[in-house]
Amino acid sequence: MALSAGAQDFPERDDQGNVIYYKIFSAAPDCAGLCLTDNTADVSTDYKYLMTGNEADNRYQEWRLIADETAGCYHLRNRATYRYVSTSGTYVDAFFAITYATKQAAGNALMFTSLGDDGQWSMTYKDGVTTKYMGVGDEAKGPDAFRKTDLYGTARAWYIVPSGQLPPTAVNAPKKAPTDIRVVDRRIVVSGCSSYDIYDVQGRQMPRDTELQPGLYVVKADETVKNIMVK
Repeated sequence: MALSAGAQDFPERDDQGNVIYYKIFSAAPDCAGLCLTDNTADVSTDYKYLMTGNEADNRYQEWRLIADETAGCYHLRNRATYRYVSTSGTYVDAFFAITYATKQAAGNALMFTSLGDDGQWSMTYKDGVTTKYMGVGDEAKGPDAFRKTDLYGTARAWYIVPSGQLPPTAVNAPKKAPTDIRVVDRRIVVSGCSSYDIYDVQGRQMPRDTELQPGLYVVKADETVKNIMVK
């Protein structure tokens, strides 16, 4: 399906009147193949949206894009839960975790802005006069958190494609998630993956197998990105 410039870059229905569902892939190279996934059914966590490996027929990874009255703005409604991505949320340690809405509301519309010719987009919303960026997990701090220009290929860039299609950098089959990510004696221990990196909330890479200061850290293990607290 060719997507043209304008207010209907992401049409709601095809020529036969069928609803088109989309998958939203991260365009960050170290998150290739990861999709925005509805996690709102998990009442035990404040993180209502995750980045998980692409899975065929996973309705929690499929989104209906409903055009807002403002050109270029859309509401994201999940196919499995019928819940909308909200622009409100709460801070969890140093990270801003967005929540969900059960009804469509004008304030939850996201502005989609093209980042180039190969299909990358940013998704932004207004918090008063401040523009906020939908990032991987919608981080308030962390890698790429303060970047406002040159968003191409960063954690604030996305590929948005009809379900069943793949973006240029996505992988077809889901990868096995790490079998275990845990904190042992203030060390982050990761097993069951081929490689991993640890970052603090300022985006600085931390040494492995080293006792860490208390705080929140980001672990990137193969295609899994997880926030973990060291106490």
